[in-house]
Amino acid sequence: MNTISDIETFSRRLRDGPAVLGDRSIELYRQFLRGNIEDVLTQVFPLFCARLSAAELSLRIDEFLAEHASSSPEFHHIATEFLCFAQPRLSADLRQCLEYEWVLFSVEIDEALVPPPSTSEVTERSIFSLNPTLACIEIQLDVAGLAGPFALFRDSSHQIIQKPLTGFDRRLLETLRSPCAYPTLRASVPLDLLATWLDEASAIGLIHMLDANTSSPVDNV
Repeated sequence: MNTISDIETFSRRLRDGPAVLGDRSIELYRQFLRGNIEDVLTQVFPLFCARLSAAELSLRIDEFLAEHASSSPEFHHIATEFLCFAQPRLSADLRQCLEYEWVLFSVEIDEALVPPPSTSEVTERSIFSLNPTLACIEIQLDVAGLAGPFALFRDSSHQIIQKPLTGFDRRLLETLRSPCAYPTLRASVPLDLLATWLDEASAIGLIHMLDANTSSPVDNV
């Protein structure tokens, strides 16, 4: 028995439409596989799926199953594989909707540990760093009421935060792409604006403050 050949034949028959499957057991397994894909899409991409009719969504799933050589069957990989498959086939607004929801999903499942907000006072030794799950996007998505630059990240309570970004936000986030000491930040922007920004950004989990003489709580987990 040629195992590789048998697997390839089985996979090819799964990708075929019901009319050419022949074997009832394979047809049932294909229906099960389609159902799993549809479950992933409706859970990960609810806005995208809501903008398609049932027939359109079914067609997208059939095309994905028939034409895309997915590399992994895991839940999160199916979402990523569908994104890669669908991007060049979609209108600009549908593509942006799909990409936006994929970023939300990626932030949600990011394995990085997010420490709770620090309760310490800011000192000369304070070091600030970005939330490890942070993703910054520029979007125009009327269906979700979103327009402009946004920061997407997960806080320590596992909630997804969407923060509209001002020019001042973007300036400081760019500075904080690498951990930055408080004196460096203080030298780059007005002190009164910086103090307010640090308080607000720390409170929502956008940034994390650490004393230079201590180790990160994440490092000790």
